Amino acid sequence: KQIKICQVAKTGLFPYDIEALGDLGMKISSAAYWHKAFPYKSPLTGVSGTELADGYEAASGKQWTQQLGASMSLLDAGFEALKASYKAKEKAAVAKALSTLKTETMIGKVDFTGGPVANVSPGPIIGTQWIAAKEGSKFPLDYVVTENATDPNVPVEAKL
Repeated sequence: KQIKICQVAKTGLFPYDIEALGDLGMKISSAAYWHKAFPYKSPLTGVSGTELADGYEAASGKQWTQQLGASMSLLDAGFEALKASYKAKEKAAVAKALSTLKTETMIGKVDFTGGPVANVSPGPIIGTQWIAAKEGSKFPLDYVVTENATDPNVPVEAKL
């Protein structure tokens, strides 16, 4: 018998985790909180997910990770809150602006008014899988989107 699907959150988030596993890492699936295929742009920089990932790879020589988009989204939301507060040096004004923030970021819609509890905006979690990259690729692995139920705007790239 062979396991059909293996999803290990602690192991499947970053390319270096999968590389360390060698052949055992191939085809591990993962739940991703951001992927370069997300169709959103940063309101702060105007950069798309693909542009962010490509820029990171060119500057660092390392493969992009999902934390890039998540971190950019935090900057996007923070900047929007500072603008909305009209008093960026006053903590209470910024906190109040955050509590009513509705904006689109690198991860998609951020809405701190809709719950599930005050001042929380849940984001999408999409299905992904690590596969061998095509011959000639810069990196040995490719990270493909396999499921998009929490955000149908994210294109599915491969079948799990």
